[in-house]
Amino acid sequence: GKIMNFIFKKFIVIFITIFFSANLFAKEGKVIGTSNHTIPSWFKDSFLDINEDIEEASSKNKHFMIFLDFEGCPYCSKMLKENFEEDNKTSQFIKSNFDVIELNVKGSKEITWIDGEVLTEKYLTEKLKIQYSPTILFFSPDKKIVARVNGYRNSVDFQYILDFVQTKKYESMDMASYLNKVGKKEIYKFQTNKMFKDINDMSKIKTPLAIIFEDGSCTQCEYFHNKILTNKDVKGEFKKFTVVRIDANSTKQIITPEGLKTTPKEWVEKLNLDYRPGILLYDNQNLISTIDALLFPFHFKELLRYVSEKHYVNYPNSYLDYLKVRQDELIKNGEIINVAE
Repeated sequence: GKIMNFIFKKFIVIFITIFFSANLFAKEGKVIGTSNHTIPSWFKDSFLDINEDIEEASSKNKHFMIFLDFEGCPYCSKMLKENFEEDNKTSQFIKSNFDVIELNVKGSKEITWIDGEVLTEKYLTEKLKIQYSPTILFFSPDKKIVARVNGYRNSVDFQYILDFVQTKKYESMDMASYLNKVGKKEIYKFQTNKMFKDINDMSKIKTPLAIIFEDGSCTQCEYFHNKILTNKDVKGEFKKFTVVRIDANSTKQIITPEGLKTTPKEWVEKLNLDYRPGILLYDNQNLISTIDALLFPFHFKELLRYVSEKHYVNYPNSYLDYLKVRQDELIKNGEIINVAE
């Protein structure tokens, strides 16, 4: 009896240990795939009086650029590496033609802004309504923001933007018009996907609607098809949408979800959509969200969910407000969130 008792007690102890430790482990998920980056050593040391920085850049016949990022941001790391750190045509061009400083969107350093206001990095982020990391700002010698880049760009696409600023095309047109007109190389053959529907009149669609704009010069479309559209979570979320893919250069007539008769070419210009694949997400004929930068699978599927499950009703200001709450909820449920590629 004693031995049985002992074994039984031991069994209970082991059982309780396993049960509770399993529970402990089940509790907390975590975020993986964040990537820490260091700021290139050749970025400018600044006293953060932005008007002074612009004047100093102008005196050297350069433009002034601010790279806004935060620790752990995978898109920031990728962009810094490909455009600023690797020794390539783009990084050489930036060094020759631009003064660059980095600011942290969550930071507490004090800046004297172009309008004279003194404020912290974090407050500047709010003032400029920054939704993307990285966000890159370019300034003209007369202290105006002449180009703003939302999110990651690869070095081919970024070079077009650098040319736009460096040649002062901003004096005669906005960046989206320039990027839509500039003669780019045809490098992309349209890939098909069985979820794409061929619909010219989008004003009658009752489900959530995703409109994907691609064109022959799209440097990110292959990645989009091979990495994003093959991801099972993304595919699962897309099931709730009618998905229409459109050639952004097309001049055939279409009807937008709002009921406007136009062509894709005109529509893209009106929307100022300078990124491919640019994606519009609609619900009930209303444009809820625009994807105009690279999103890795986790953020992509969550943005689809934000629209299809109508979370924009509770978080009308920003998808990021929703994302914060959603991420906490997933971590509580023990999920491993991978924010990387």
